[in-house]
Amino acid sequence: MNIDRIEVSHTAAEKADRYLTPKQLKTVLRDHTGYVCRRASPNHDDLYPDNEFTLRGEFYGLQLDIVFAVESDHVAVITQMSQHSDSLRGQFYEYVGDTAEDAVEHARS
Repeated sequence: MNIDRIEVSHTAAEKADRYLTPKQLKTVLRDHTGYVCRRASPNHDDLYPDNEFTLRGEFYGLQLDIVFAVESDHVAVITQMSQHSDSLRGQFYEYVGDTAEDAVEHARS
């Protein structure tokens, strides 16, 4: 599956001076790999949105977390930030894959 349409939120775009430009964000989501997960709670089903994911990795020399949502007809970049938590592995995170495409497939299955 190819990610054809990516929209970058105003919040994510405003951070271009510190992190990635909207064009770079789109390239990362289409072409780069990292660690993709979503927030989950073992005790509370549906506590977190099923369509919201984090892509963690090093992109353009920066250690970043890119938070994005898989919508019905596009992928929306919500925000980008430096990696602020020590780990995205554990009981409150569900590993989804290595690419944004993995997240799209997960959200639509």
